[in-house]
Amino acid sequence: MSHHNAKTIFTRLLFAVTLMLQGLASAQEHKGPITLVVGYPPGGTADIGARILAEKLPALLRQPVIVDNRAGAGGQIAARYVKAAPSDGSVLFFTNGHTVVTVPQILKSAGFDTETDLRPVAQFADFELVLASHPSPRATNLKELMEYFARTPSARHIAVPAPGSSPEFIVGRLAQLLKAEVQPIAYRGAAPAVQDLLGGQIVAAVLPVGDVLQYQKVGRITALTVTHPTQLLPGVASFAEIGLPELAVSDFLAVYAPAKMSDANVVRYNKAIQQVLAMPDVIERIRASAMQQRTGTPEEMDAIYRESSARVRRLIAAVGYQPQ
Repeated sequence: MSHHNAKTIFTRLLFAVTLMLQGLASAQEHKGPITLVVGYPPGGTADIGARILAEKLPALLRQPVIVDNRAGAGGQIAARYVKAAPSDGSVLFFTNGHTVVTVPQILKSAGFDTETDLRPVAQFADFELVLASHPSPRATNLKELMEYFARTPSARHIAVPAPGSSPEFIVGRLAQLLKAEVQPIAYRGAAPAVQDLLGGQIVAAVLPVGDVLQYQKVGRITALTVTHPTQLLPGVASFAEIGLPELAVSDFLAVYAPAKMSDANVVRYNKAIQQVLAMPDVIERIRASAMQQRTGTPEEMDAIYRESSARVRRLIAAVGYQPQ
């Protein structure tokens, strides 16, 4: 036997042993309950999505799935928890884009880095933001709202659901682009902003579509412009359609894992999540929450994250927001 042949056989043997050991390693990986960590309280968009997965995944993975709400600091507390969690597949992170895209950019020290501490598993859904107004200005589009603001200096405020959020940067950039003296007012969550909008204490807001849809349907809130065209708001122009494409910042829901989770586990979970998102009742439930189900590979999720990060980075730079 030539030296070359011996070397080839040895290489193949080594490869076979490596594969076998990898198989053993993945066989030894976590088989108990999976904890799905959510950075927001029960009842919100992220929580709704996580509970749909927790209900459907056990049948596919043959493992129980438990939702763990670790709310606070825009999902930061949950992200730090997942960063430090075991990477054996026992812990997954169900998050929105705000936590993984915006939080690391608005804080000098978020306590986690999306790119080095977390690993994308799968996208779950995306949802649009809408610029909405109280019916009293009688505005049916952005131009008419701006005309109302020009006449009514005391009303020149647009509510946003959180400080240092995409909606806040959208409002700041909108004011710059239209040379309008309009200020964002940050609330603690979408719900109180919606209440003030309904009550007329504030005449406009940038909010997730899901938070205003039921009121828009009965005419208590007017949808003026949306981040991307959506079937949920037929006939409502998108920012790109009215000549403001840089404001087209949607949000997403996705599943991430601790950075060192094995490729085998990431593939396994991605496949199961894709199966869940193909179920007709799941598609219906996601739409009922004013979202669009979206899925794909971990690589596709990473590309969405990077594009979203670049958009937010440009907005932050344009409005001159300083990390806190």
